[in-house]
Amino acid sequence: MKRTFLRFTLLLLFLTPLLLLMNPAAASLTQLPCAGEDNEISKEELSAVVCAYMLGDESYSLDDIGDAAFVYIFWDGRPKTLTDMSDRQVTFYRPVERIITTNPDNSRIVIALGDLEKMVSTDEATRGSSVLPKDEEGNKLAPKAWEALQIYGGGQLDELPETNTRREIDYETMALLKPDVVFDSLGYNRGDLVEEKVGCPCVDADFGFTFEENYIQIRLLGEVLDREAEAEDLENFVQSKVDMVKSVTDQLDESEIPTVYFAPRGAKKGFYDSVEGRDFTRTEAVYEPLTIAGGNNLAKDCTGENINVAPEQIVAWAPEYIFVAWSSWDNQTGKDFVMETPELSGIPAVKNGNVYDCFYPYSRGRPLDRSLLNMMYMAKCLHPEEFKDLDLEKEGNDIYKKLFGVDGVFTAITDYQEFPKDVY
Repeated sequence: MKRTFLRFTLLLLFLTPLLLLMNPAAASLTQLPCAGEDNEISKEELSAVVCAYMLGDESYSLDDIGDAAFVYIFWDGRPKTLTDMSDRQVTFYRPVERIITTNPDNSRIVIALGDLEKMVSTDEATRGSSVLPKDEEGNKLAPKAWEALQIYGGGQLDELPETNTRREIDYETMALLKPDVVFDSLGYNRGDLVEEKVGCPCVDADFGFTFEENYIQIRLLGEVLDREAEAEDLENFVQSKVDMVKSVTDQLDESEIPTVYFAPRGAKKGFYDSVEGRDFTRTEAVYEPLTIAGGNNLAKDCTGENINVAPEQIVAWAPEYIFVAWSSWDNQTGKDFVMETPELSGIPAVKNGNVYDCFYPYSRGRPLDRSLLNMMYMAKCLHPEEFKDLDLEKEGNDIYKKLFGVDGVFTAITDYQEFPKDVY
């Protein structure tokens, strides 16, 4: 017995510095073979598996022992188990050191929480203009911001291996990169498949168009990455911006809340693009940035995920304001379509010149930065007197500084998309 304990102690002394220094392989997904029925690891259970491994028992791998030793030494024998946004139970046996995300929304939050250097791959959308802007030729529009996203001795975020497109995942490449976690999008229902094929925990997480959904996602990633303090700080930052606008619009009388039609997909193809199933007639029933900004969303009672309304319905609604998202970097705006289309000429928003461009609210997801920017921009458009002291350029730069750690990103963006300058 003394000899067994000595072996156990010696192995722990060997494993402890190794566990602290190594970039571990993917953690186990299910109950460790050395854990009891409660999936907790006691000293006796760990001692038994260590001895069995040292005596040549092939039932246990060195990874099993490494995971078990880490859980015992650093997590008091209890693996971390959490519930993701698809209500799946996900278990971790060691802290996350290698990260893969399949969408830009999760990439942004990983970066904001301070773990950019742990990302070992990127996706098609993040490689494009979804995290920071690029023009139609792929040239970086905010080069100083891109330069700040340095990884691995000079490489950049967009130079990492690409492991998925919009709908397809390269499971083999993912597995070769040995991630400790994959952050996947909701709606695909592939978390269990990712875990099976890649061999690591998969966490489903996404943003929405309500800030509470954003907070849930931030907290979840903070818990996975052991960045709870940073997640709380980010949530407080976002809430402070929301409170800044709400403190004004909550005081408005109902008669001061104008009706608004919101075209989040722009109008580059006119009323409706039959290929993409969207454009000016596509809208959102829930867009909290608009509501907080003091606008009455006319589509609020519509149902369904992809809402397309007839042009006649928009005319019948007679919106006092219209916001058309600027969906590209090529200076093609949907505002001109709205102002120049005869069928829309009788709408109060058109007659009174209250048609505005706004930030495109999607990017293979629903970016937090654009929700905050639209909230402030729309507030200044809808209630210019009440928000005359809101410095949109300063606030925009503060938002990107918080998310990416780089000054001047918003100023750089508006050198290309100039419409926000109309309300500076």
